[in-house]
Amino acid sequence: MAPRISVVIPTIEEESLFGIIAELRRKLGRSVEIIVVDKSSDKYYNRVRATGVTVLRQKDKGVENALMQGLRAAHGNILVSTDADGTHGMEGIYSGIKLVEQGRADLVLGNRFGKLHKGSMQSYIRFGNTALSKIYSIVYKNKIKDVLTGLFVMRRSAFDSMRNTAPYRAGIAFFAIELANRGYKIVEVPISYYPREQGLSKLTSSKLFYGFNVASHMIRMARDYNPLLVFGGIGAVLIVIGALLGIYVLYSYLATGVFTLIGRALIAFVLVIVGILAIIAGFIIDLLVEIEKKLRK
Repeated sequence: MAPRISVVIPTIEEESLFGIIAELRRKLGRSVEIIVVDKSSDKYYNRVRATGVTVLRQKDKGVENALMQGLRAAHGNILVSTDADGTHGMEGIYSGIKLVEQGRADLVLGNRFGKLHKGSMQSYIRFGNTALSKIYSIVYKNKIKDVLTGLFVMRRSAFDSMRNTAPYRAGIAFFAIELANRGYKIVEVPISYYPREQGLSKLTSSKLFYGFNVASHMIRMARDYNPLLVFGGIGAVLIVIGALLGIYVLYSYLATGVFTLIGRALIAFVLVIVGILAIIAGFIIDLLVEIEKKLRK
């Protein structure tokens, strides 16, 4: 009989993992399937195996690949993941499971800003996360405050729709982007976020580069998911530039009484026309995308 809940936890030598395993079993029962995707030493690997959970050796680099490896091996109807460093409040898992079971969400993200404890997140990381979450919210028309959280709960059918998708470097945002593209419902629940007790984060060596990479994926995916935003934005910028240039040409003509800026007038005209065409193209492509989404559903 397939387990009701599967929890996937990527880890690299995280001591907090053992406490997380014990709490999951205490709260979710011994029947919960726990899959640890490990990229640690043999000694640590054997310690994890001794707990009785399923342990997989991570095949590829990156937390996204680790998560996909574990999720593909999971059997539960509800799929869960949390960081192994003990910073994420586990209450998000339990409330997320309820939302999925009630049919109110397909993906539930744990919002760390809901109960952010002092010293748990550096200011520049908080700023970058907020900026990326704003970009996501605008592009996918869904207000999300913490798109880079390390805790989520997902419906099995939602994951199955993207199980063959090759992961890209975007953390949990990878799942939020892909499921938004497929029209699934994504919500947040507030969770506690605690200071890391041991060592440094092993997510990435450069948080700045990681953030730029996530933003680039969001914008690239926006071309397919929300083309009106992309083409309409480009069109609006071209129209504004063309209009300003046209006003300058008109002002020059009124001031001198001589129409000499013919080249600039032509450029202004072309910019406005191309801008209008870009907006029209955005409307048409957006309509086609909406039709495709409805057909997928």
